[in-house]
Amino acid sequence: MFKFNEQCNPRQISLTGVRAIVILALLNLKPCTFQEIKEFLIKSNIVTREYSIDTIRIDLNTLKYIGCDISKATKRTNNMYILRSHPFELTLDEDEVETLAKIYRNIYKNLSIERILEYDTLFEKLADVIQDEHIKEYLRGISVLKGLNKDLINELLSDAYKNTRLTIEYKPGSSKSVEYDITVEKLAFRSDKLYIYCYNHTINKRTFLNFSRLKKILARALRSESVNADDVYVEFELKNSQKYSLEETEEIINKKGDTIQVKGAYYTDFIALQRMLSFGPDCVVISPENFKEQIVAKLQSMRSQYD
Repeated sequence: MFKFNEQCNPRQISLTGVRAIVILALLNLKPCTFQEIKEFLIKSNIVTREYSIDTIRIDLNTLKYIGCDISKATKRTNNMYILRSHPFELTLDEDEVETLAKIYRNIYKNLSIERILEYDTLFEKLADVIQDEHIKEYLRGISVLKGLNKDLINELLSDAYKNTRLTIEYKPGSSKSVEYDITVEKLAFRSDKLYIYCYNHTINKRTFLNFSRLKKILARALRSESVNADDVYVEFELKNSQKYSLEETEEIINKKGDTIQVKGAYYTDFIALQRMLSFGPDCVVISPENFKEQIVAKLQSMRSQYD
């Protein structure tokens, strides 16, 4: 797809190619300003804040070289780059698509669901203009949203924004379907599965529900209903800290050698419990006391299975 000087650094070839592909897909969706393109690339961890107007000119020239007709960003175009046409058959080889897929797999866990939906659309747009059926299917198989109901995802995102109370039919595991009254707070991936993080009014506590087990939305309340539910805060000591990466909701409050004291905020006590257990013997919970008791009870229950 791209033709570069033979003396170019292979890494530069890869990054330039990825940027060009993403920019092409964005402009194929709609005209964009430099800032819109830059922000999308930054949020996707493809470029840093140093990405400049000079660099985008290089990327746009790459697209023009392969046949794209792209307008300049002027007052006449509201400072937007407009893709007028691409009179060619867009081709991507398997190595180029694999590079795109690897970058996506490395960053998607740090992206919002809104951004992941944009990537899903991007891959679909690319697949639409690719003639090679194998590459077309490869592109359509990259997104972590493959097979999921995107319309329902967008509906739930809107419900979360409006604090809409829902009545849903949900199938928990192998049990029979149940009805829950919930207020959606956010959607996020956990262990490669999409979950609905919500306040469950039926059981009067926060929980997270597997999106794939949501059978249907039975009703929506006419009025919004805000939820006052607090995160679970845990302080713990972590030895051999260089072995671990902290999450966004965790902060170091003290450090001594390779041992750190951390304060973390977690959506539910179950998530907090799983997080502590993931550290194994390197983790010692400091507070709160009731959570320490939960840890002890869980460890005793696990041990009893081997007695």
